[in-house]
Amino acid sequence: VCSSSLANNQLTSLPVSLSNLTRLRKLNLSHNLIAHIPACVYNMKALVFLHLAYNRLENLAENIQALVELKILIVEGNSLHCLPKALCCLTRLELLNLNFNDIKDVPQEMHQLSRLEKLACHPLDKGLHILHNPLLKPIKEVLEGGLSALFNYLRAG
Repeated sequence: VCSSSLANNQLTSLPVSLSNLTRLRKLNLSHNLIAHIPACVYNMKALVFLHLAYNRLENLAENIQALVELKILIVEGNSLHCLPKALCCLTRLELLNLNFNDIKDVPQEMHQLSRLEKLACHPLDKGLHILHNPLLKPIKEVLEGGLSALFNYLRAG
């Protein structure tokens, strides 16, 4: 199994037995009722694509850093309040979709995500999607200069 879609299933969790899917590369859990990323997901070390849009996530656990192969992480339309520093260990990320959450700030280490090349607007574009979040100053203003402006600001920290 290279890919698995469990979208639109009213799921709140996953069975621990799915931990065995260590070679799974794509997992779609969008449009469910998931409040915490299921523990078994962190064993899926080969994942390059993780789709968790439109769930009930309020935070991402530090364990997210286990998914070192991730290139695409979509957590649009959740209730994320903040991002863990551990997210910044996922240096292969090419697309990070944080649209429509409750994010007010970003971790200073975020500049480590150097494969995010730009602020993205179109859903299929690679880069950082961070629209429709209540970002606070100065992050909001800095972002007007684009992703490089944000990364420079965070580096200067």
